[in-house]
Amino acid sequence: MLFGYGSLMSPESLRRTVPAAVNIRPAYIKGFTRAFNKAAGEGWTTTNLDLAGIPFCAVNVAPSQTAGRVNGVVFEIGRDDLPALCKRERGYDLVETPAYHFADDKSLGACLVFSSRVDWGKYVFGEPAQERYTQLCLDAAKQLGEEFYHEFLTTTYIGERPLHEIPELVVPNLSAQL
Repeated sequence: MLFGYGSLMSPESLRRTVPAAVNIRPAYIKGFTRAFNKAAGEGWTTTNLDLAGIPFCAVNVAPSQTAGRVNGVVFEIGRDDLPALCKRERGYDLVETPAYHFADDKSLGACLVFSSRVDWGKYVFGEPAQERYTQLCLDAAKQLGEEFYHEFLTTTYIGERPLHEIPELVVPNLSAQL
């Protein structure tokens, strides 16, 4: 079982890499923080080709002693699909951690999450590749329900600020959605 917390929350984005992903459901992990701090130096490579090769800052989760929880989705793939997913998520390490169901807090068992301790990416406001990636993550979170979306906005950071406190984001009426 794997855990997706950014673009992998989008069923369309996930299925472009691993069409056979199954048992996709909202979940969370504990002891991690989520931030836009991972440089995606190659930018878009297989989708959004009008922006191909333009770097942007991807979302990342990293273990943290002070962290609460990070919401996302868990899903299952066949062993043969793991290399394609690892290629997509290059620059991240796979870390094992317990996962919990988002709605009822029941344990789902161990999952693998892509995590990087490297946090040298810089979020660039107004950059089209960055905005499209950010919107993909926001749309995916919103598809999972209002409670899920609200938690995503309050537990995802750009620098030291959670998304819901950043007026520069190109998100229509973001503060009204909280």
